[in-house]
Amino acid sequence: MTEPRLDVSRPLEMPGVLKLTFNHPDTLNSLTTDIFREIVRELRSARGDDSVKIVLFTGEGERAFSSGLSIDKLLQMETDDDRAAFYTLGLDVREAIYALDKPVIAAVRGNCVGGGFEIALCCDLIYAAEGSVFMLPESNIALTPGCGGAINLAAKIPYNRAVEMIWFAEKVSAEEMRSWGIVNAIFPAAEFEAEVEKRLLKLLRKPQFAVRGLKQVLSHTAVFGNQAESLKQERILAVDEMKTADFNEGLQAFKEKRRPNFGK
Repeated sequence: MTEPRLDVSRPLEMPGVLKLTFNHPDTLNSLTTDIFREIVRELRSARGDDSVKIVLFTGEGERAFSSGLSIDKLLQMETDDDRAAFYTLGLDVREAIYALDKPVIAAVRGNCVGGGFEIALCCDLIYAAEGSVFMLPESNIALTPGCGGAINLAAKIPYNRAVEMIWFAEKVSAEEMRSWGIVNAIFPAAEFEAEVEKRLLKLLRKPQFAVRGLKQVLSHTAVFGNQAESLKQERILAVDEMKTADFNEGLQAFKEKRRPNFGK
């Protein structure tokens, strides 16, 4: 069976765009730690590459942007070092997106779940195809979202709404996400790629120095607020929770397609 991968391309029809595509439709474009590492490498390289004006995250096929980290990969983590490395990689992705002084855009079609949604939340813009859904399901496997997901969501929508979405692992439509200000625009599925391309080309026509400067200003204002204590607590939760029996039970129940029996 093929491994999930990250496809990296430079679309000829959008010169200046670095396209990063999650590609493993059989698992709804699930993520791996290797993909996390590649994302970080590509974003750090793009920072010093003047030919890159915009970074675009997409998912292969129509069913998913990404379903998040592979359950099989989570099951393979056995030591504290494994768990800490996983969390650190997720945080590296978040910081690499924020550190890039160029627009980062998520084009979401289908399921945008777990780590996939957390990556999208770090992006400057999110465009969605009709019928797309968003979800942070980590509470179903006794886990707290890593990659700053819970923090980012609560910073962008009302606190009580973010808490409800995460605690109950709610699946939320693109339409509702747009009403909350998370999704910028929704397009018919048949026109999705063309509409996203239209907006990227419009952005490419803007003065890039101004575009990059505005991102830096807004990122420092809206993103790099007083989050140090929150991130410290998030790390403790994300790493320690992966050692619990409830976490393992949640994973096994997911694989066996049954209701988890937590606290046994």
